[in-house]
Amino acid sequence: MKFYAVLKGRQPGIYTTWPACEEQVKGFPGAIYKAFSTKAQALAFVGDLLPDESSLLPLTSPIPTDTPPTPDDIHIWVDGSCLQNGNDLRFGWAYVILDGERERHRASGRDVPAKARRHRNVAGEIQAVLHALEWCREHGIAAATIYFDYQGLASWVEGTWKTTTAFTRAYAERVRDMGMTLTWHKVQAHSGAPYNELVDRLAREAARSVSENDKKV
Repeated sequence: MKFYAVLKGRQPGIYTTWPACEEQVKGFPGAIYKAFSTKAQALAFVGDLLPDESSLLPLTSPIPTDTPPTPDDIHIWVDGSCLQNGNDLRFGWAYVILDGERERHRASGRDVPAKARRHRNVAGEIQAVLHALEWCREHGIAAATIYFDYQGLASWVEGTWKTTTAFTRAYAERVRDMGMTLTWHKVQAHSGAPYNELVDRLAREAARSVSENDKKV
């Protein structure tokens, strides 16, 4: 069975037959669509679309079966991006928070301190963790699993890696001071995990949205 993901068409979403997909893209200017062998890959491709047609599959994707359980069943996926445009570096971060298999919140941005820019992508990933945990704390969430693809995010907090810069040291201290119960789960980047691919895309989009004033900071 194939899954046809329509990113740009008459009615974006996921379709299970080519005729249904073709109806959305044929003759549509600049249509963007792609066929996938799994629903998870199609979900990652369409990202944050929310279809309302009964012919579309619901945009949800399962948590991996080896996910460590957490008391509140909260799962946070984070990523960061650093794009180079000539002499400019553009930064972005993103996170998605799930409650079980239901998406509860997502956010992205491009605020990265100037002193942290030497860390490239990692600077964005750190910002994603901090923003996500702040949101959780504001909403009474005391425990979560964090899915990440750079080991330092966990190791700096757990103390198994030394924090050699002021930025990483401040990050580790801030996460510990939040007093949350965290389970860290490393995933392989660009390995097809739907939410890893999603936050990667959202972070890159945030980085690309940097204005001229932002680049001069």
